[in-house]
Formats: sequence, C-alpha cells, structure tokens
Amino acid sequence: MSLLDCEVLVVGSGPGGASTAALLAEAGRDVLLVEEGGHYSLDSAPSYSLAEMDQKYRSGGLTTALGPTNITYIEGRCVGGASEINAGLYHRPQAQVLRDWALSHQVDDLEPGALWPHFEAVERELQVSRLPGGVGPASRKLAEGAERLGWRSREIARFWRYERGPEGLRSRRQSMSETLIPRALAAGCRLLPRTRITRLKLRGGAAYEARGYTGGERRPLRVRFRQVFVCGGAVQTPLLLRRSGIAENVGEALRLHPMLRVAVRFPEPFNDPSWGVPVQQVEEFKPALTLGCSHSSLPHLALWLEGDPPGGRDALLRRDWERMAIFYVAAVAEGRGAVRPLPLTEDALVRFRLTDRDLALLGEGLHKLGQLVFAAGAEAVFSPLGGGRPIEREAELGALRGLRHGAAPVTSIHLFASCPMGEDRRTCAVDSYGRLHGYRNIYLNDASILPHSPGVNPQGTIMAIARRNALRFLGR
Repeated sequence: MSLLDCEVLVVGSGPGGASTAALLAEAGRDVLLVEEGGHYSLDSAPSYSLAEMDQKYRSGGLTTALGPTNITYIEGRCVGGASEINAGLYHRPQAQVLRDWALSHQVDDLEPGALWPHFEAVERELQVSRLPGGVGPASRKLAEGAERLGWRSREIARFWRYERGPEGLRSRRQSMSETLIPRALAAGCRLLPRTRITRLKLRGGAAYEARGYTGGERRPLRVRFRQVFVCGGAVQTPLLLRRSGIAENVGEALRLHPMLRVAVRFPEPFNDPSWGVPVQQVEEFKPALTLGCSHSSLPHLALWLEGDPPGGRDALLRRDWERMAIFYVAAVAEGRGAVRPLPLTEDALVRFRLTDRDLALLGEGLHKLGQLVFAAGAEAVFSPLGGGRPIEREAELGALRGLRHGAAPVTSIHLFASCPMGEDRRTCAVDSYGRLHGYRNIYLNDASILPHSPGVNPQGTIMAIARRNALRFLGR
C-alpha cells in the first residue's frame, strides 16, 4: 500500500478543485491534487465525439437521475473535470439570486458587492471574452427570432482565448488543464490522476487520512493530511462524505437545471459546425427559463430527432442536416433530489423528482422556444414528445405545453446544491466558507455548496465562490 503525506489534500480537479489547488499552492502550501480520471490534453479527442466521451465523461455520459421522469446528466471525469468538456459559457448570476441565497441559507459575505471582485478576478485570469467579429449563423437565427418577438437576447461570453495570426482567428477553451492546473503545478502542487479516494478516516471531529487506490492496476493508497478540500462535484462530493460516515445535510438537497431539446428545420442552409457551440441566449425569462441553441453536428441531430420522423430519420438528415439545428430550453426546477451510495458498487444512486410545476414550466418553455424559431423563419419543429409529425405552424405549438412524466427525454448538464453552504445548520452541510459543520479540517469547494440553482451556466459562480473560500482559508 502506497502512503503519501501532504499539508492539504484536494480531491477533484474541476473548476472548484483547480481554483483551490492553485491559490493554496501559490500561497506556499504543500498541496496534493488527486483526480479519479486521466490527464488528457484538450486535443486528445475531437470535441463531442465518442472518443472524448470515453476519455473524459463518467460512464461515457450514461448517468441518470431516477424519478417519475428520469433525467440523463453528465459528469466530467478527467483532470480539469467538466471544464474540459463544457461549452465554457460564462455568466455572473443575477444580483437578486445572490441576495436570496444569503437570506434563505444565512450565508455571510455573499452580497454582490462582496462577490463581484472575485468574478472580476476570474474573468481577468481566464480571459473571459466574446467572439471577435460577431456570432455564427445559428446564434443569429436565435437573435433574429428574439428581436422579432421583442425579447431580450445577448451573446454570452466564454472561457475562451482568441488570437489572430497569419492563418486567421485561432481559439482555445480556457479549461482547468490549460489554466489553473498548470499554475498550481508551477507553484509546487503535486497532481495524482487516475486516483480515487473512497473514504476519509475520522477522529475527534476531524479527518486525518484518506483511503483509496491509484493507477490502472488500482494500487491501494493512503494519504495523510492536515486539511482536506473535497471538490468532486454535486454527486461525487456527497458520495465520498456518506461513504465516510458523514451524512448530516449531505446529499439531501440536490438541484439541477432540467433541459429539453428540439431539432428545427429552416428553409435555407445555415448549420456550420465549425462555429462550435452557439453563444446566443434569450434573457427575457431568466432565471426561470433560458432559451438557446446547442452544438448541432450530424450525430447530435440524429440523437435529438426523437423516434423516426416521416420519411425516415437517416433520409431526412442526409437531405436536410445543413438546414437544421438543435435548440433547447433550460429551467430552474423547484424539485430536489438525493445522492446515496449504491450498495456493492462504487457508483452513486441519484434520484430527482420533477414537480408538476417543473413540468408545466418546461412545457411553457418549449412553447416559447417554438414561438422563437418560427419567428426566426423555421419551417418545422420536430417535437421531443415523440410519435407525432413535425410541427409546421405556430398554431400547433400548444401540443408542447402539456408535458407529463416520462413523455420527453429530459437532460441536465448543471447539477449543484447537494451540500449547501450557510449558517442555518438545520439545512446546510457547510458554513458560509465551505467548512463542514462539526469538523475542524474538512472543506467543500465546488458545485455541491451552492445553496440553490443559479439560473445560469454555473461555472463562473462556482469559481468565484471557490476563490472567495480559498482566500478566506488563507486568511486574506
């Protein structure tokens, strides 16, 4: 059995863990950063390919929250976590959302004035920026539809670096493996990929050792530390704590943004995958609803054409894929879920129940999405409800409103709040700065500690709060 010693153990290398490791290492702390997945470059596999899913997604992307409506979700499982696979869309949450969290969970120093400097630092250090020279054709479709309806929309900035050279514009995602993890390593942090921590050993209100295994041959591992930051995300963080015997308010209040997608066909060709993920979103109904457009390669269009459209899906795509794109609606759900260890395996049992109000909100979002694309000139909407013919007139959109449990494929790429922060110990797992209630040296610093749904892509919020908490830990 291998034995390692460190001052600070950081479990998980996604946006929260990478932020923590970099700041602590640069402050002179002896940091060991462990990651269950492998260490890959951004170029190790084509984006959104099966090879990338095999390398960088947990279970190849086949993870499901069980309930009356099952929800397929994704987790990054590689050095850099979800930042290696997501679109990198960057938001600050609405100021009122932060105020609501501070009030509902009794969180200190969460007001916009206290948190904005941390967002500014994230924006500066990770080169958050917008596309030079305007957005792509799919984004323009969304913007045109919103303008005709009088709805607010805007281009969303991204964790992305753009450079102009002799060969034209070059771009690169500013993931954790490109930014904060190299910073941490340069400051002396040790990185141990392909390492899973399965349990924390506890004694006298503190943790003193982590147990797990490392390498492809799963060699047993012990790590002794003074402090531990658990940053495995909204599912893996409560799973590790519960396997360690820590259960109070842990894994009890999982939240997520449920999403529905539709394939849409326009009269003219416009789909150009070289633009990557479209960056325009409708702001009119946030935070409750977000309308946007997804990556729309040929395999993705095939995935989201539910059932077999009249004339055959393959024939339709061969003929029309350049005239099609995938649009989505994401909602802030009032339902909640739970994370539990699954007996006899290392996996988590994740459950989530969408409420009737959640289904009604998603149905309303689908209806608005239909209005949006028809206003942009769409000629057909392929319903996610399945079994029906394409919707070709706006008057037929009412059929999208009456969602029932299990009637449509619901997904999520944003999970959080399974171990919420705050001083209300009746509901909160950690204090206002991420220290686990009742323990002297266990900290959480990832999506799990958000009090509720932010209503926007959460990576910026996770990183700003992680930065705030790490600096508080350092006494700054």
